[in-house]
Amino acid sequence: MKTKKERRKHLRLPLNFKVRVNLRHDIVVRGQTRNISFAGAFIELDKVPPLQYDDYFSLTLLGQVEFTCRLIHSNSGGIGCQFDFIKIRYYEVFKNMMLNNAPDPERLVKELHRWARDT
Repeated sequence: MKTKKERRKHLRLPLNFKVRVNLRHDIVVRGQTRNISFAGAFIELDKVPPLQYDDYFSLTLLGQVEFTCRLIHSNSGGIGCQFDFIKIRYYEVFKNMMLNNAPDPERLVKELHRWARDT
């Protein structure tokens, strides 16, 4: 039996980090990540706000790391987002958070090197 080929370019880690999502009109919702990668995350929310595909919002991870994100999809359990921008000062903190919580940090390091080569 053939398995469905994984299309994602980035390894997702099943990490539950607290997040704050800042939407338009000063709307703030809180949730937690269900999974996260260097490219994006799925955020579990108790109540999913009305958002449209490609809407932008800011996301603060553990009160420490800020991203500008783009909505990729949503369902009744939460929202999937792509990280579009992160300031350098936050990137190192985020990278260390990911590496310190990864079951296989070396795989993530290889992914970062491959990603840097491809861009």
